[in-house]
Amino acid sequence: MLSHIRKFTLIFFLLTLLPYLSFSQNKQNRYYNPIRFSVSGLTKFVVGPNDHFNSKYLFDHGIGLVGELIYTLDQKAKYEISIEAGIMKTFSNTDNSSTQKPLIPVTINAYYYFFDEEFSPFIGVGFGAEYLHNSNKYLLEPIFKTVIGISNNNLKVFGRWGVLKSGDYSIEIGIGYSFKERPCGCFPQSN
Repeated sequence: MLSHIRKFTLIFFLLTLLPYLSFSQNKQNRYYNPIRFSVSGLTKFVVGPNDHFNSKYLFDHGIGLVGELIYTLDQKAKYEISIEAGIMKTFSNTDNSSTQKPLIPVTINAYYYFFDEEFSPFIGVGFGAEYLHNSNKYLLEPIFKTVIGISNNNLKVFGRWGVLKSGDYSIEIGIGYSFKERPCGCFPQSN
């Protein structure tokens, strides 16, 4: 099993190699720009009891903003990778008032779009970490996320299921706005 440093090194290597290969494929079309930026507002809900001793989530729900740098990998515009980071305000019930600190999520995502059109459903996976600000005690374990959503021009609506290494779960629901439309695969192909 790979250590966390090796996993992040492998992911970093892939994130630097894939855009280079994709750019070399896409540079024949001078109007094609595969990079765009997106801002999303989302709500996070902790699933299951989070007040037991082993739970890493010491809050009940959160709301916040996430910025995402997205790169389209191919001319068919079906595959994308992204890096996202943001900040979330956490809230707890009165029974679980152990933390009111902001949560800082950082995630690397990969998406697959089913159609190369304005409206397209998509699925994805993500790997990242979450950190409760102002406390080294609350550094959470690596998190694996599955994503499902729909996109239309500059907007997307999505839901995520997050699983921590310790077995804690969360659901995230969000809506995002991209400052540029998702590239389409309708560009002329050169031989």
